[in-house]
Amino acid sequence: MMEGEQTEIRVTTFPSAEPLLRLSPSAGQSAAVGYFSEIECVHGERRVNLYCVIDGSLPRDSISMSVQAARQLKLTEYTWLMPAGLSSHRIQFGPLIGILANPQWDKEKRTLKKSKQLESLERLVEMGRMYGAVCFLFSISGVDLRAGTIRGYVQNDGRWHRRVLPMPDVIYDQLVSRKLERDPAVQDKRQALSRRYGRKFFNDGFFDKWQVYEWLQEDLEVRAHVPHTVRHTTIPAAVAFLSSHQTAFLKPLHGSLGLGIARFVKQRDGSFLYELKQNTSYVTRGKAASAKDAVQTFRTRLKNRPYIWQEGLWLATYQNRPVDIRILMQRDHTGNWKRTKMFARVAKSGDFTSNLTGGGDAMPVDDALLECLPKVEQRTKAKGQIRRLSHKIAEAIEKQSGRTFGELGIDLGLDLTGKVWVIEVNSKPRKAPSTEKGRKDLVDLSFERPIRYAIYLAKSTS
Repeated sequence: MMEGEQTEIRVTTFPSAEPLLRLSPSAGQSAAVGYFSEIECVHGERRVNLYCVIDGSLPRDSISMSVQAARQLKLTEYTWLMPAGLSSHRIQFGPLIGILANPQWDKEKRTLKKSKQLESLERLVEMGRMYGAVCFLFSISGVDLRAGTIRGYVQNDGRWHRRVLPMPDVIYDQLVSRKLERDPAVQDKRQALSRRYGRKFFNDGFFDKWQVYEWLQEDLEVRAHVPHTVRHTTIPAAVAFLSSHQTAFLKPLHGSLGLGIARFVKQRDGSFLYELKQNTSYVTRGKAASAKDAVQTFRTRLKNRPYIWQEGLWLATYQNRPVDIRILMQRDHTGNWKRTKMFARVAKSGDFTSNLTGGGDAMPVDDALLECLPKVEQRTKAKGQIRRLSHKIAEAIEKQSGRTFGELGIDLGLDLTGKVWVIEVNSKPRKAPSTEKGRKDLVDLSFERPIRYAIYLAKSTS
C-alpha cells in the first residue's frame, strides 16, 4: 500500500487499557508511522488518537485496535471489509456519507421494508461502495444530536443491517415526503443538521414555487425566461390576473408530479375553460362564465393551500400534445455543475402536464424539436439556450438560496418562436435505477455523480 491510498481493511479488536492500534508493516508504511508513533483514526465525526504497534503477523487488509477505541469510533459492529484511506499519521474509515430518507425497518424479516424509493437508494449505496465510501440510510428520527450518533442502515452482501453510527462526514438529502418535511419535529432537527453541516448537507429540503420565482428574478439573464408569476393573495387580485392573460396556470406552492395544477383559457366571449389535474390519471374540466366565476370555483382550494398564479405561454407541441424539456443538472467529483441527462417529455393525449408518472412519454430532445421547430436555425438556437440557461439556473438557485445542491431537476418549455422558458425547478429530481428507452450509461451516471460529489465534499476542508 502507498501513502494516501484508498483500500479496504477489516477491523478487529483486542482488550487493552492503552489506546493502541496494531498495523501490518505495509499499512504502517502507508500511514508513515513507526513503532509507538501517534496516529489519528477518523470515522465520520468521531476522532481518536492512538499509538501504533507494527505487527508482522497481521494480514495486509487488517488492523486491530483496542476495543475501547473501536467502540468510541463506532467500529465494533463491522464484521466486513471497510473502505479506508491511509495517509501520513491518519486513517479515515469511509468517508462516511449519510443519505437522509425515510427507511422503515421490518422487525420480523430483519431488513428494510420495500418501498418505491428503496431500489434507488440501494443504487446510491452501491455507488458509494464502488468509489470507496460507506453510505448508509437514515431517518430524522434516528438522529441523536446530543450523543453525536445516528441509528442508520448499512448494507453488506445484499443484506441490510441496523447500526448505531457516528455523525457522517456529509449528508445527502433524499427525503421525498413533503408530509414528513412539514412535521415540526423533522423541521427542528433538519435545521439543527443544516447549522451543523453547512455546505456538507446538500439538497436540503424542498423548494416552494414562489421562493424559486424570487430567486430566479435576481439573475438578469434568467429573469427574461421566467413567465409572469404572482403569489395568490386575494380573490380580486386573482380575478385581475386571470382577466389580463389569455392562458393562466394555478399551481400549489408545495406540489409535485403536476398534481393540483389548474389551467385556465380565456374564450372570445370572456368565459373561461379550465382543467384541473387531480391525480396522475384524471383531469377535471369545466367552464366558467367569467374570470370572477372561474376563481370562485377554486375558492375552497385557495383557502386551504398556498398557490401561485402564472402566465400561460403558447408553447410548442408534439403531435398536438404539450412538451417540455427535463434537464438533470448534477455536480461531479470536482464540484462543477454538469448536465447529466436531457430529454423531452410529451404529455399523454388529453393531458396538459407532461410528467412521466402521469402517463407522459420520454423522447430524445432532437426528435421533439424536429417537429416543434421546423427551421434548423430555430432548433440550433433553442438547444444553445437550453444548455446555457440550465447552468445559469443552477448557479442562480444556489447563490440566492444560500444552500448547497448536488443536483437539480430543471423543466424548460419552448414557445412557438423557439424561445426557452423556465417552467419549474425541483430539488428532488426523480432518478430511476433502470430505463427502457434511455441510455443505461446516463442512468448509472445520474447515481454516480451525487455520490462522488459527496466524497468531494467529505475531502474538502471548508
